[in-house]
Amino acid sequence: MIKIFLSVFLIVNFLNAADTDFITKQKLLLKVKTIIQEEESIARAYESFIINEKKLPITFNELKTDDYLGSTFSLTSFDTSTASVDNFNYIKKINNRLKNTTLADDTSIKSLYESDLFRKKTYYYDSDTIGIKLEDEFANHLYFLSSTGGFNLLECGSSPKKKYCTEDDDIYIYKEDTQTNLLMYYAIEKFNTGPIIITKDTSLHITSDEFNYIPRGALLYDTEAIKYIKTTNSIEVVK
Repeated sequence: MIKIFLSVFLIVNFLNAADTDFITKQKLLLKVKTIIQEEESIARAYESFIINEKKLPITFNELKTDDYLGSTFSLTSFDTSTASVDNFNYIKKINNRLKNTTLADDTSIKSLYESDLFRKKTYYYDSDTIGIKLEDEFANHLYFLSSTGGFNLLECGSSPKKKYCTEDDDIYIYKEDTQTNLLMYYAIEKFNTGPIIITKDTSLHITSDEFNYIPRGALLYDTEAIKYIKTTNSIEVVK
């Protein structure tokens, strides 16, 4: 009788322990999902900020406004060591929030965090970084200009001169900071479709990376009114 009672007691304890572990793991997996969703929200806000402000955000607080994340936006953390917003780098990436936490060695948690299951605008890049995807072509274009030039776009006529600048609702792109050779200019609202005015020097169409970020299908006119179209790999004359 004692053996039967002991066996039942051990089985019940085992089932309770297994049930407790399952519930604990489920809670952790839901927490990971929440953290990924927060990173997705940050990525969406990052892209919207670039499009609306025509510059890259420098601080997290620039995104914590009613126009983007909302002033009450806060971060869930795996543990207290990862709660700070200082863990983020707004150069198209977010710090890997699983790194240096107590869960970094949990294979199921790690696999979920690094997977694309709940990710659309972010992706696992490496053990240090979660990358941000910019899906909007104009956002990609502005990101390229700001990150390549090492500065947010300035007003044309500012001193010192810079090779990328804005004038009213137009963006001007030069080959160099002296603003000697104009590569292109366009009205912001016409970027996706054109017309975009480009240099007649066709060699620059090939050698200048700025042309790679013009959207496919956009109509282009050079300074002698020759018509082009942007294809996937090149700029073709429209005959």
